Amino acid sequence: MNTKPFKLVALILITGLFISSCNSNTGKSKKSSTSIEKIEGEEIAILTDAPNVPPPITRKHATKVIVNLEVIEKEMEMMDGVRYNFWTFGGNVPGKFIRVREGDFVEFHLKNNPSSKLPHNIDLHAVSGQGGGAAATFTAPGHETKFSFTALNSGLYIYHCATAPVGMHIGNGMYGLILVEPKEGLPKVDKEFYVCQGDFYTKGNYGEAGLQQFNMDKALKEQPDYVVFNGKVGALTGDNALKAKVGETVRLFVGNGGLI
Repeated sequence: MNTKPFKLVALILITGLFISSCNSNTGKSKKSSTSIEKIEGEEIAILTDAPNVPPPITRKHATKVIVNLEVIEKEMEMMDGVRYNFWTFGGNVPGKFIRVREGDFVEFHLKNNPSSKLPHNIDLHAVSGQGGGAAATFTAPGHETKFSFTALNSGLYIYHCATAPVGMHIGNGMYGLILVEPKEGLPKVDKEFYVCQGDFYTKGNYGEAGLQQFNMDKALKEQPDYVVFNGKVGALTGDNALKAKVGETVRLFVGNGGLI
């Protein structure tokens, strides 16, 4: 076996060209000084589950991007033998990866599945303005809300549910990443991956079998039972490992949606 490592390039960091507000409720996109581009046409955003990333944006103009995202409360596996009732953006943790271009006019549709027990909303840190869309998207089960924004600043940003108690909604899995590509695009690479850390607080101890419930006391004390990447124990190991060939270039989009 050739053990020569593959090339790793353009890792998205919390400094430099891309500013990630991945673990901050105050890290909203800053006011832009750039002029607003003319919007040409429209398209429906391609959304993907981790570790997959939507294809790079190749167009050279701003467009109207329609984002359709559904909140789903869903029981899934935390690790072998351990189940948990996750609250999700799109059916998995982390939520769907959203990719738009700087200057795009985004029409955001948030649905809340009729099977949900609670209302939810979304706060996108890529949105300039108070709340990142949270006030406009408070959505009861079985309903849909809509708001629009212009993607003014390039960067990689967290999004999360901001319905009270916010920590409980985030702690049940309601977070994800939105990328606003710069107008000039990103350097071409062979592969891109989406990785997001999160933490979970359960009534039972780590590895205790059965369906586990959220533990508010542990969350308030910031004492998680599980700190995981991409929603579950072992999500990036074994058959699930991120794969690249020798010599391929790889870009990682990395975020932290957890409470710690």
